[in-house]
Amino acid sequence: MVEQPRPEWEIPFERVNDAVISVMPGESDKTFFDPLIGCRVRWEQDAYCPACSVYDGRIVAVYRAYGEDDQWRMGLAWSSDGIRFERSDQPVFHARLDDPWLDLIRHDPSLSVSYGDSRLVASEDGTYYLYFNMFQHVTAQPQELAVASTRDLADWSVHGRAFARAAKRDMDVIPEHAPWRFPHPAVVTRLEGDRLVATKIGGRYWMYLNCLSTIGRECLCAATSENLVDWQIVRDRSGGLVHPMPLRPGWFDSYYIDTVAAVVRDDGILLIYNGINDDRRRDGRSDLKQYAHYPAQALFDREDPTRLLKRSSSPFMGNVPELERIPIVFWYAPLYEAWSLVPWHGAWNLYWNHGFGRRAVGLCRSTDSPHRPLVNNDSRHAAGTTPKGDSS
Repeated sequence: MVEQPRPEWEIPFERVNDAVISVMPGESDKTFFDPLIGCRVRWEQDAYCPACSVYDGRIVAVYRAYGEDDQWRMGLAWSSDGIRFERSDQPVFHARLDDPWLDLIRHDPSLSVSYGDSRLVASEDGTYYLYFNMFQHVTAQPQELAVASTRDLADWSVHGRAFARAAKRDMDVIPEHAPWRFPHPAVVTRLEGDRLVATKIGGRYWMYLNCLSTIGRECLCAATSENLVDWQIVRDRSGGLVHPMPLRPGWFDSYYIDTVAAVVRDDGILLIYNGINDDRRRDGRSDLKQYAHYPAQALFDREDPTRLLKRSSSPFMGNVPELERIPIVFWYAPLYEAWSLVPWHGAWNLYWNHGFGRRAVGLCRSTDSPHRPLVNNDSRHAAGTTPKGDSS
């Protein structure tokens, strides 16, 4: 199922911690006084989803912490070796009473507001931008994609909703499909020195993101910005929604696509994404787990980020028997969920969420140098017509 060897255009990853002993073990007794609910809570019952970059010679991560009150807050972690992380005593970013959007999402005043599922990207001037979802967890309310920035990862400027200029609510940004959520955007970056920085294409910044509730096979969207704060969805000349990469019935990415990281290379824009397998009674691959998250890669034209050149014919991680025998505790789906890509000491570190047994953060690494240009004209893996359940 997991094709070996991988196509030459892909970054080759290998698992570092085979037993998936988490690099960020959770369940601490740290407490935090939440100003929204006026009481102290244990805010870090689980540590997950690290959004990574490089700052002051170390890997830094803004991570999602799950509190005893079922709400999310974001902590700060740092590592000198990329494997062992220290974590902050208090949340580095959380909902505050003066946040201007609280009335949009705080429908139950007895609950705090969750901030999480973030992506962290550096800009050329040394500013770090954090893209995160905000909502009241466990109330099933629509989520909003927001933006904050910092220069030192301690003091944050809150800019507001990423699509505030497009509509009053994210559910109205694409009215023809009314998506209720724009999760996990991947801003297009380039390698500069020892870190990835946001880069412009045609005078604009770009991101790939999932329009989670769009109808049918077209679930991946693109958006552009002039300042990394205000974003607008890409549409064609007739006003239609542009879909850079469709779902593939019968493949591992048949249910939806979740973007992780996008990096400009000599041969195009490499996108790391998670393909989610549909119900095997419908469009899912019969030899894969239902609703499982499998990491894969795609390549887009570096001059036209919406033009797909190639994509993986199989995920680069999955079907690990010793992991899948462990009871699943996250949602009801197994996770090999790629989450954050960071260059580190001449290699690539890819942190992934492991959803078997206790939640954990695993590490994959590629010794392929981030500075080595990868150019390959082999297009055999561009779209593919592999039938449902094929094991290639």
